[in-house]
Amino acid sequence: MKIELYINIRKKLKELIKGTPFEGKVLFVGGCCRDELMGLEIKDIDMAVNLPLGGIRLAEWLQKNKHTSRKIVTYPAYQTAMFHLKYFPEVELEAVQTRKEKYTDAHSRNPVTAFGSIEDDCLRRDLTINSLYYNISTDEVVDITGHGVDDIRDHVIRTPNDPDLTYDDDPLRILRCIRFASRYGWEIEKTTFEGMVRNVHRLNIITRERIKDELDKMLTCKHPVMAMELMRRTGAMAYVMPELVETFDMGQNEYHFGTVWEHTMAVLEKLESDKLVLRMAALLHDIGKIRVQTEENGNVHFYEHELAGADMVNDMLRRLKYSNDFIREVQFLVKHHMRCKQWVDQCQEMKSKKLRKLQYACGTEERFHDLMLLIDADNKAHAEDKCMPNQVKEILRRTEEMKVKGAAMFGYKLPFDGKDVMEIKGIKPGLQVKECLDYLLKLAFNNPLIDKEDMRKHLVGYRFLKVSGKKDE
Repeated sequence: MKIELYINIRKKLKELIKGTPFEGKVLFVGGCCRDELMGLEIKDIDMAVNLPLGGIRLAEWLQKNKHTSRKIVTYPAYQTAMFHLKYFPEVELEAVQTRKEKYTDAHSRNPVTAFGSIEDDCLRRDLTINSLYYNISTDEVVDITGHGVDDIRDHVIRTPNDPDLTYDDDPLRILRCIRFASRYGWEIEKTTFEGMVRNVHRLNIITRERIKDELDKMLTCKHPVMAMELMRRTGAMAYVMPELVETFDMGQNEYHFGTVWEHTMAVLEKLESDKLVLRMAALLHDIGKIRVQTEENGNVHFYEHELAGADMVNDMLRRLKYSNDFIREVQFLVKHHMRCKQWVDQCQEMKSKKLRKLQYACGTEERFHDLMLLIDADNKAHAEDKCMPNQVKEILRRTEEMKVKGAAMFGYKLPFDGKDVMEIKGIKPGLQVKECLDYLLKLAFNNPLIDKEDMRKHLVGYRFLKVSGKKDE
């Protein structure tokens, strides 16, 4: 929401609680305070009410006095309430009592909570920049740590409490710290970073789903390479995608500069998209190299690493609870990222039928363009004398020419299906049907404008290979 709307909500609440037990006790907290100081749009409004069960009591009081637009929702177990003021019905507000936390189980990040002071509430938070309060009755920013406002000004990321305590209590904060640092491109304060390294092993208690959520935000932030580098430097990558650790020091051949990891970071940097599926594919496009590396006469090879990588992607992303559709898309991009390497920079070695095969394999133009973005970034991240900066531009130019002529093969469907083939050729279900359909596809790749009748004639005259399968069992 615009800052102006945020300020108007704040003013209205100040007016409503004036002269009540809530006056001076209601504080806006966290991201809304941070973003206002940074001049950014406000995403959410969270309030801390410095009274026992303050959040629920405030919401119930507002509802009783007819200041809400719909029924409030309370969560007694968390002492939290959600409500909408009738004056701003589209904005959801959340209020909770100021609280302190106690972690009683070393294998869980879920604490026992109780009412606490503002100081208690502040010290349990993840970062100083997220530990700022705004007292709506006095119109004052409350900076308990004395660092929050300065850290925003100086572009510093640090914990509000002893980092060892902060990260031992809730190790997910290590990933959140990395995420915020890379979101803004800010420096992590030295003792905070050291605390992350000392406590990184605690990430083994975090659920896969929470790790996935943080990884997604890191990959789609403004500085994804910075996020991945911080994961490497802190040791967090070993608990997020341990397979990538093997790429850190893995050397390559003359086509590349640096290690597999350094090349991967270059691809991620050069990728001209912030789509999660593409950034994930860039991160994992060469992961198969750790499985297929060979050396011959002093030369390093990674034969068919794209196929091994596609298999690994399935295991890695399934472990992190990604959806089947997302996994399939990343697998496709990883599997086909080497598809155009032999076409060279100006596509002198690219035949039209090969390009149409690729279009057909992609199915949609969106997937095709995603693949081109990945290939372009990969090309440009090779050694200077081995990269192919013009290849993708030429592929896209040729594709547009094909589209104008109606000769592109995105979403192409044969005019005959298996049942038609069996009727025309007088054959039963089996490998011969597939042989015929493959033959018809070859005709289309060579001439996508071939009409149905010509294709029928070719099918009628087609002679089966000498070895052809019987009916599938």
